Amino acid sequence: MIKRIIIIAVNALCLIAFIICLSISASIQSALLSQNAANVWAGQSGERFSQLSVFFPASHHFDEQSLHEVRSSINSSLLQASLESTPHRVLHTDGWSTNAEVTVLYNRGQGRVNVNAIAVGGDFFLFNPLRLRDGSYLSSNDIMHDRVVIDEELAWRLFGAVHVAGFEIYINYRPFFVAGVVARENDFASERAYTYGAGLFMSFDMLMEMTHGEANISHYSIVLPDPVTGFAYDTVTEAISDSSVHIVENSTRFSLANSFSRIGAFGERSMRTDSIALPYWENAARIVEDWVALLLVFSLFFLAFPVICAIIYGIILIRFLLKLGKASLIKKIDERDKRKYKEYIYEHGLKDEVYDIDDNEYYDDDYDIDVDEIIREISDDN
Repeated sequence: MIKRIIIIAVNALCLIAFIICLSISASIQSALLSQNAANVWAGQSGERFSQLSVFFPASHHFDEQSLHEVRSSINSSLLQASLESTPHRVLHTDGWSTNAEVTVLYNRGQGRVNVNAIAVGGDFFLFNPLRLRDGSYLSSNDIMHDRVVIDEELAWRLFGAVHVAGFEIYINYRPFFVAGVVARENDFASERAYTYGAGLFMSFDMLMEMTHGEANISHYSIVLPDPVTGFAYDTVTEAISDSSVHIVENSTRFSLANSFSRIGAFGERSMRTDSIALPYWENAARIVEDWVALLLVFSLFFLAFPVICAIIYGIILIRFLLKLGKASLIKKIDERDKRKYKEYIYEHGLKDEVYDIDDNEYYDDDYDIDVDEIIREISDDN
């Protein structure tokens, strides 16, 4: 009895630990809003979309002309698959960015600070929905490109407040207006990955103007239909057609199959043989990938004992049911044989004799008849 109680308690603890691991895994995945653009874009449509990210090496020349060519190729692939955008149904959207170091002047030029600037274009903030504390995001529809979005740390450093939309700052001695103030991601992975300190977001077109056309896109994201598994990935791969780039399908990166593959490639993941500098949100996603794989290992470990116990007790139950079924079958056969015995007695005129069928023997003053012998005789006749 004590042994059975211990086994039940251990199974319960293992199942609780298993559920906790799954809950933690789901929680850290959902905290990464930068990986959820496909669901946001799909909304309530019921259509299947996929989010992909493309990362370019530092030496790779990918500008807005290259971007137009990629868009044209993707549109052609969607058209061939009978997927066409209309004014009322836009099937795909994209965003891009690159990093730059800029100098911000404030307090009428009396103070300056070097900050990390992320030059963005397209629907960048759909893919990176940072929480607005004040104002608004940058938009691809902006006619002028002299607006910036700053983070809370930079807002406090420049103005000592976060509600500063509309205030003026100077970047590399050029005037800009603060469009909005955002809060950085506060999940554990993003906090580890973001190491730049104060930062801001500016228009990619403005960076191109400030660098006289020398800026290149280093990161490109897109959401597009994925009617069958692999369609979106193959479409983007064909449009980019460059083996030096790194393409990630964000929508499936935390899947069970991908987690198992990361476990199988343990130790190799840390190696990089290219010159691709990943943005902080991708590094955060890679941290979460590692944790999801680790939690999967722990989940399988905790699930192993209950599964083994279930198999053992399942075998015992099956053997019991088979034994029970066999006993029931034997009982039915015995009942059938008893009926045949009675029929035999009546057919041979022995019905007036005394017999005890429960004792499996027939009795009278002159005979001692074995029921089993009669049954064999009946079977032989059949």
